Amino acid sequence: MWQAFNEFIENGQLISSSEIFEELKDDDIVKWAKEYKDAFLPLSKEVQLKTTEILQQFPQIIKIQTKGSSNGDPFLIATAILEDGVIVTDEGNKNNGISMVCESLGVEYMKLNDMLDEVLE
Repeated sequence: MWQAFNEFIENGQLISSSEIFEELKDDDIVKWAKEYKDAFLPLSKEVQLKTTEILQQFPQIIKIQTKGSSNGDPFLIATAILEDGVIVTDEGNKNNGISMVCESLGVEYMKLNDMLDEVLE
C-alpha cells in the first residue's frame, strides 16, 4: 500500500494542501509525509481566494481551534478544485463536513476505504 502511495506522489497523482501537513499527528505518518513534503502544495493566492469563497458559503466548515480540531478542510477542498483533484477522506457524512461541502460544490470525493480497496486490487 505505501509503495502505491509513494508512486502516486512521485507521478503527481497524490497531492494535498500544506494546511493538511500541519495537521498530521501520527508520528509514522508525519515521518513519511516529511519525505514527500513537496506533495503538500503551498497556499497560493488562488488557493487562498478559493478558500475564502468556500468559507463565505460554508463558514461552519471550520471550528474554533481546539485540541484535535481541523481547519485545513476548506484549503484541501480549494486545492482539489484548482487542481481538478478527487478528495480522499475518512470523515463521515456530518453537516458542513468535507463530504457535504464537496457534494454542494460538485467536487469529487471518495472514502479512504474505497481508495484503499482500489490501491490494493
